[in-house]
Amino acid sequence: MSTSTPNRGLNGSTSLRAPAATTLSSLLAQANSLNEVDYDSELPQIRFGIDDIERMSESVAGKGKRGKTDRGEGFNLLSNLGVNTSQLTHNIAQLPSAETSTRPRRRKHVPVPSRLEPLGDIGPSYAMSDGDIDAWGRNWHEMIILSGIEMQRQRTINSFQKQFQQRILQNWEVEKAKILQDELGVTDDELAGIIGSSGSTGLGSSASGRSALGASTRRFPMAQSTFGKPTSNESREGGLVMHTKMIRYERVIADLNQKRLRKEPFELCQAMEETVKGDSKYPTLPVSYHILAHLTHEPSLRDSADYASSSADGDAAPVQERQYATAYLGDVKSNKATLLRGRLVMGGRRFLERDFERHIDETIAKNPKEAALGGIPGIKNKIRAFVDVTLRSKDTREAYRPETVNGSLLWAQIYYLVRCGYIEEALSLVAENQQNLSKDDWSFPGCFKSALQSSERRLPKAQRDQLYNDFNAHIRNNPTVDQFKYALYKLVGRFELNRKTLKVATTTEDWMWVQLSLVRETKEADAPQEQYDLLDLGRLVSKYGSEKFDAGGTKPFAWFNLLLFTAQFEKAIAYLHSKPQLRTDAVHFAIALSYYGLLRVPSKGEEVELLTLDVSTDTSYLNFTRLMKQYIGPFFKVEPHSALQYAYLVALNSDVPGSIGQKQAQLCLELVRDVVLASRSWSKLLGSVRRDGSKETGVIERELKLLKLHDEQDYLHQVVLAAADQSSQDSSLTDSIELYHLAGSYDKVVETVNRALGHSLGQASTAPLQSDAASIGLSGAFGGASDIYGLAQTVHAVYEKDFAKRTRVSRSNWETLELLSQLKLALSQYAQDRYDLALETIKSTNLLPLNNDPGQISSYVQKFVNLLNQPVIKNLDEVVLTTMRCLHALSQELKQSPYGDHGRMVQLATYKHQSQCLIQFAGLMKIRLGEDVYRQLSSMSKWASS
Repeated sequence: MSTSTPNRGLNGSTSLRAPAATTLSSLLAQANSLNEVDYDSELPQIRFGIDDIERMSESVAGKGKRGKTDRGEGFNLLSNLGVNTSQLTHNIAQLPSAETSTRPRRRKHVPVPSRLEPLGDIGPSYAMSDGDIDAWGRNWHEMIILSGIEMQRQRTINSFQKQFQQRILQNWEVEKAKILQDELGVTDDELAGIIGSSGSTGLGSSASGRSALGASTRRFPMAQSTFGKPTSNESREGGLVMHTKMIRYERVIADLNQKRLRKEPFELCQAMEETVKGDSKYPTLPVSYHILAHLTHEPSLRDSADYASSSADGDAAPVQERQYATAYLGDVKSNKATLLRGRLVMGGRRFLERDFERHIDETIAKNPKEAALGGIPGIKNKIRAFVDVTLRSKDTREAYRPETVNGSLLWAQIYYLVRCGYIEEALSLVAENQQNLSKDDWSFPGCFKSALQSSERRLPKAQRDQLYNDFNAHIRNNPTVDQFKYALYKLVGRFELNRKTLKVATTTEDWMWVQLSLVRETKEADAPQEQYDLLDLGRLVSKYGSEKFDAGGTKPFAWFNLLLFTAQFEKAIAYLHSKPQLRTDAVHFAIALSYYGLLRVPSKGEEVELLTLDVSTDTSYLNFTRLMKQYIGPFFKVEPHSALQYAYLVALNSDVPGSIGQKQAQLCLELVRDVVLASRSWSKLLGSVRRDGSKETGVIERELKLLKLHDEQDYLHQVVLAAADQSSQDSSLTDSIELYHLAGSYDKVVETVNRALGHSLGQASTAPLQSDAASIGLSGAFGGASDIYGLAQTVHAVYEKDFAKRTRVSRSNWETLELLSQLKLALSQYAQDRYDLALETIKSTNLLPLNNDPGQISSYVQKFVNLLNQPVIKNLDEVVLTTMRCLHALSQELKQSPYGDHGRMVQLATYKHQSQCLIQFAGLMKIRLGEDVYRQLSSMSKWASS
């Protein structure tokens, strides 16, 4: 077996040479391990691989060779011109190389504040030669992309923060307006003044009250203001006029509610019209109520002389409460909605016709000589006289060019008969003069008769085509045509609906009558260019805007009436409410519309805005609850019964399908509850329970049907009990006790008394109630109580005598009431320095271990853990300290006694033992007792050991 001889070095030592493969493997392992160590800033970093270095070297070498050998055309040109190209080449080579720059020069730009700088720097790793342009470009491109992303991110953040701040400020302004109006009774004008003054008018200067409704008790909210300048005599007179109007309105509302209770129809619009007749400031106010009466087809109008025409509706059935709600609140494309709009159009047109007839009578009365109307004239003679008066001047004849037929202005008379609604008389007049008509108008009599006798005023296609041909041939472009004939042709044939104006319609009322005569709700058989219904008319009127008809705000009812005619009732009420002196009238117009079911309410009742618009459906909603709440805010405290009459009206909208109706019913109950709580007129509004158990019915209970409540239990739960819960949350002791008792929630009464007793254990026994219970007089059952302890005793006595009430009180609450009453008595005796009586009273409660049996202390501790209610546990500190003070005081009295008999020593030992038991009990209850309590017990226990 051979052995290998190791090689020796120069110094005589032996060394082993590792194989080449092993050396390379170790180098590779070491190189790989370098990637796993942490980055060290002091060590040089490898930036390029072998391939990169080789490629860059070849590039530089190739560039150098080209620089020495390549001679371009510029070099040859300069040489031929005598330039020393060798010296020039040398000078250029001496210039600083572009490689000294770490990165390309960027284009200058004007800095933008919102623009971000590029992220970081390209760094030394990009200090490469010109041959690596591709890598440099890719990296620089990535840096630009990252910079753009960062800039866009920052812009998004700034935009979000700006919008968030704007939304916060916007919501705050809305909430501030709601608080000022609902809580402080601030009117819209006062609110505008406060906001406009930029905070210069502080709320501290307001004399308004505070309540859940808007607590001002001002009776004239529309005329007086505590925020503005002192009111003048004129303002006070205006307030008196407004007060008188409000009182008269209240009578109508009271009559309305009585009719509703009896389920009898009530002509509300005409009743309100009678209320405001003679208004000197707004003489057109009764006219608006008269318009609404015609729109709703109140039956007495159909029986009056105003409807004594052949066009009157023969149906005289009364209009019931919420009669139009189903059609108005449902789908606008349904048959019921179509019929309702047709009914509204008919009512509006009839009002305009009756109004124009009164205008004819007034014109004839002012010009009796020119009219030459004698005897008892019929409608035809009245129209003839009116035409003679109005068309007698040369200017009017040139303007309208009336055509004479058989010696009379026939076309003018026919038009005015139609304008007044006398259809049969107009047909008769056409028939009488049919032979005298021009041959160009031979098709008109037949078409006129067919159109007016049709319920939709629709012509058969053949007749309409013939009439249209005659209209185009002889009338449309005829500059000398009779304008009344032109108007009749357009009305009968519904021609040129893109031009819906007539020269003879000179007033707003005439224009509206023409529009109502042209609208047609059943559009299925009409071509697209011939479709024109009430909704289209409403959009046309809205496009004109209020400025066109109420320039300067001097004619508010001109625009208001147009909105009524076009069935835009919510916008009409909101517009009228925007006028400070007309808000009372706006409220009662809203009541009339809500009574007939012609008012939409929003899905939520908490909206601050009075009017909301659903853009997707182009539907408006009016916050009727807010309207009522603001109206009764100034007087609901002083006149709760009148305020309740308005609060009942919120429940009118409870029949709206879905959750909206339920929400409106709940809002009505909440409004009634707020009125009850603010007025404190318990016996009058809610009734009372006498000491003998008999019950006196209150106003609200007699009017339960107005709240959409069905029985007494529903009333007690929804109104009385809810009011009691609210008063309990408001820490109103006597209110909540009386209301709980009235609602029959006797367990809640005892629980409330226990809570009040628990709070008052540390107070003097003479601490008064929060209000005088004897003066409230809600039920009379607790009227004799003068303090907390007396109230507890009265409640205990009343329920103990009545077994039915006693059984409805839980055992724990009843035992707690008795225990707290005893503790309250003991603390009262201690406050009067009757320590012996106080100690005996506490001992009688069996609450503390005072029976000198240390073995039962743990059972007393367990009693507190399992059995006793919170009011007792909450006052355990005070009870234990009072007991120890009584023992300490009685012991000191015995020690200071000059007598030293055996009985005194026995009693002193008893007190000592009781105090030790009490301290041991307190030690076991240390978690439930405060640190100060245990310290005081320890200090007072020193006498026991002495």
